[in-house]
Amino acid sequence: MPGADGCGPEAAAPKAHRRLLAAVLVASLLSFFALAWLAHPSTPNGVDGRVNAFVTAHRSAALTTFFTGYTGLGQWLVLTAATVAVLAALAWRARRREAAFLLIVMTVSVVLNQALKHLFERGRPPAESAVLSVNGYAFPSGHTMSSAAFALAVAVIAWPTRWRWPAAGLAAAFALLMGLSRVYLGVHWLTDVLAGWVLAVAVVAATQLIVETVAARRSRRSPEKCAAPPLRVVFLDWGNTLMMDDGTQSGPMAAWPEVRAVDGAQDALRRLRPQYRLFVATNADDSGERDVLAALSRVGLDGLVDGVVSSRDVGARKPDALFFRAALLRSGRAGLPLAPACAVMVGDSWPADVAGAQAAGLRAVWFNPSKARRPDGGAAPDAEISKLADLPQALASLSDAAPVAPPRRAG
Repeated sequence: MPGADGCGPEAAAPKAHRRLLAAVLVASLLSFFALAWLAHPSTPNGVDGRVNAFVTAHRSAALTTFFTGYTGLGQWLVLTAATVAVLAALAWRARRREAAFLLIVMTVSVVLNQALKHLFERGRPPAESAVLSVNGYAFPSGHTMSSAAFALAVAVIAWPTRWRWPAAGLAAAFALLMGLSRVYLGVHWLTDVLAGWVLAVAVVAATQLIVETVAARRSRRSPEKCAAPPLRVVFLDWGNTLMMDDGTQSGPMAAWPEVRAVDGAQDALRRLRPQYRLFVATNADDSGERDVLAALSRVGLDGLVDGVVSSRDVGARKPDALFFRAALLRSGRAGLPLAPACAVMVGDSWPADVAGAQAAGLRAVWFNPSKARRPDGGAAPDAEISKLADLPQALASLSDAAPVAPPRRAG
């Protein structure tokens, strides 16, 4: 969790975002209470009864076969297996904060659903109108709520990546069809399903809101330090900042016949690593994180960085603010992004690495080995260096820290 230096992810969680989460939570809860009021099994002529009668009269063999098979995806055993699989994938990619977020959402969803079922004790639709024989209480629908919570959580996790829209579309389709299957098969009333959907939204919103609110309160305990937070994370451009790219070779750099590190790169990273977390932030459209690490390993740099943020994985390129938001989220904690003021971007491209980073609220160091002139009208970078050997001292000045001592050499 974040400390008291103002560099925790809570510093990047603006009040407007928390207000939006609160509005979503309140709207979801109000919708649930309205549905609970409408959920009266003793009124078969109401909307629930009419929908049930309509579905019963319009079933087809093809739809019945499809929904009977599809609804099995919402069983607790299947969703548990899917959750474990996603957790394992996140752990393999060292995405612990996203894994914790998914685990909390799924646990709360299951526990809350069971508690509400026993609170309302609502019966299911008549057995003679149902395709399947199901026991237990009906309100809210467990299949619908758990499936929607899982789908929404996965979509939130995927949002900072280039898969955000496919993930959001698949999540919406999965949750929608699961709810429809419960109504079509006659094992739930319509209001059971609607309640499951809105409660899933409420669980995800509440989880995020609580985390952000607690984090924000912690940051306010030391407001004097939040005004000028020290650097915690260094984002480094890849091509012509860490490794040479003269533009004569194509394809992923990991497969190039010859690769070479920029002079002083390894020494600079070794000096920085004890004090900062180091991430490569690159516009490599043909290289994802594993490809970049493979290339870095060829020059002995892979073990000196904590991760990679690639435009291929993110789906956006520097200087796009979305790229930097994804980078801050990647380097944050507990599912929250790092505060922009606690990060610095180091790179050779003025528009992408300097202007783009500053527009996103990060500090910027311009790596300018050719000693080119600053573009007219461009804001001054926070620091400018012509060789990577000067980077540790430049960052020490920015973070108001003691100078980073050069490594001792044997002999």
